[in-house]
Amino acid sequence: MSTYKNGIETKKKLIQCVCSAFENGTVSDLKIRDIAKQAGCAPSSVYQHFENMDKLIAVASVCFLDTYTLEYSQMLNRVKNIKDSYLTGWDIFCKHAFARPDIYYKLFWEYSDEVFEEAVTEYYEIFPLTPPEELPAQYYLTFLSGNVVERDYVYLRSMASQGIISIEDAHYMSIVSTSIARNYLGNCILRPDTNREKAKEDCMKAIRTTLKLVMDNYQSSGKR
Repeated sequence: MSTYKNGIETKKKLIQCVCSAFENGTVSDLKIRDIAKQAGCAPSSVYQHFENMDKLIAVASVCFLDTYTLEYSQMLNRVKNIKDSYLTGWDIFCKHAFARPDIYYKLFWEYSDEVFEEAVTEYYEIFPLTPPEELPAQYYLTFLSGNVVERDYVYLRSMASQGIISIEDAHYMSIVSTSIARNYLGNCILRPDTNREKAKEDCMKAIRTTLKLVMDNYQSSGKR
């Protein structure tokens, strides 16, 4: 039991060291031996817990989802209207994503679905969140999925079932919304001097406008 507990503590320290490096902007300079030294373990211990440096970085990146996760879960319990919930969910995502576009872009668009899901699972097994309220089913259907388009589609499919848009619109919107967010975030990375606050506002405006156009078109077509 003691050996197992010590192993978990070492793993925690390794993740925390990389999280600190992210916050200090020094993660690109990290070496295995440096992380091991900060965590108070041998370099070989790092490989006992993580397949490689990339895996450790992926798991540590999830620490930047903590506040987003809590806000998102609280919103799901608070906002019952599906359209408002969908747009508020995007608002919350953009708030955190544009604060750290480098991390969110990599997590949601560069990592494979499998890597994302494994990283999220591994991180929250070690650092479990304790939401103030019970998490609704919608949370598990969306947040834990590594496929960002599929996550969006789950929401939009519910809107289609309520006659707000068509199921075809749901497919279209899930691709367009995620592409909009990806493009704006990617631009913030390519052009570091980009005004992130304005980029966030423009991103949300584009998503809201697209959804309104889709809804208006569906309703005007007489399909209820």
